Amino acid sequence: MAAREPQARPSPLRGLRAVSRLVLLAGGLLLVAATVLIIIEIVMRQFFRRTLGGVDELAGFALAVGTAWSFGSVLLDKAHVRIDTLYARFGERGRAISDVIALAGTVLFAATLVYFSTDVLASSLRFGATSQSSLAIPKSVPQALWLGGLVWFLLVAVVLLLSCLSALLRGDWRRVGLLAGAPELERELQAELANRQQRTAEEPGGLPL
Repeated sequence: MAAREPQARPSPLRGLRAVSRLVLLAGGLLLVAATVLIIIEIVMRQFFRRTLGGVDELAGFALAVGTAWSFGSVLLDKAHVRIDTLYARFGERGRAISDVIALAGTVLFAATLVYFSTDVLASSLRFGATSQSSLAIPKSVPQALWLGGLVWFLLVAVVLLLSCLSALLRGDWRRVGLLAGAPELERELQAELANRQQRTAEEPGGLPL
């Protein structure tokens, strides 16, 4: 009877990525709901001379909360903007070190956001601050949701940094690149060309490039 191959240990990043995509979807739906409210508000003002009241405020809350909860997914999926003019000229080892330094800076930035956001939330709770619209929503409610997104972003950044540090200490430069490295320019161009060919083929009378 053949011996079973040892199963790979589950990566914590897999669970973080799954949860991040769920909260990213929830944030997107929140923004869609805010958009629908704005459209209803415009129609009511235009045709019925009525208003829902506080829609702009709710839309602002939705934008802040949805954006904060999307940061973790953006970091994991490498969807943020990168300036890699010098980065592309480094070897694998140099790029891996640069990736870890950049992640350390991201963790520091996220921790700073969490620190000051916690102070903002504490102040709102202390003074019982409410929104200025007729809804008089306690500011602590959207601020707590906003802070939760920033805390999640910090958690994702820390776990990603620890995973990259572990790979860096093992000398696994490629693993660091896969986790946190900038996508290669050639790979991005190939993906864009393939996407363009697919769109052209789907168009009526379209000819493949």
